[in-house]
Amino acid sequence: MSYLHDKPLDETEFPPFAAIKSLFGFVPNFFQCQTMRTDIVEAEIQLTAAILVTDGALTRRQKENVFLVCSAANLSTYCVTAHCEIVRMLGLKGPEPEKVALDHLNTDLPMRDKALLNFALKLNGQPTKLTRRDIESLRVYEFTEQQILETVVTVGFAKFANWVAFGLGTLPDFEAIKLPHLAS
Repeated sequence: MSYLHDKPLDETEFPPFAAIKSLFGFVPNFFQCQTMRTDIVEAEIQLTAAILVTDGALTRRQKENVFLVCSAANLSTYCVTAHCEIVRMLGLKGPEPEKVALDHLNTDLPMRDKALLNFALKLNGQPTKLTRRDIESLRVYEFTEQQILETVVTVGFAKFANWVAFGLGTLPDFEAIKLPHLAS
């Protein structure tokens, strides 16, 4: 499950996992491999709810798409695999999540959403090159200040989750998606 050898807790030993399991039918390895610090897991669950799950200025699908493109750019097999399955479990409409993750420009996403994902990728990969002009380009597509803020926070959260998964050696919960950059 991960590089750490601590025995993970399950939903009978850690009540927050019962809620996750009832929602998704499983408890992600991402959380299970961190149960030696349940306080951190609880904080991450709250962040997930606040950033990804709770309705905000962006739709859940837009937030998942931002998470997917950033995770794919960061080569996070764990997060891409998990969030593709989550998109399917939630029945979110739109192009196949794998296509969004790997090549959002060649999907039938609206141009507005492609612009949002381009912005997210630039922030994710070249944060020091982001300028006011990048923000203004989102305003051309009528993104509000709150939508831009949610995008920035979602990019940061994706990066955080990707790095935690890498550092812990978290194994995917489902059959891993082959990211082309990792193919050998």
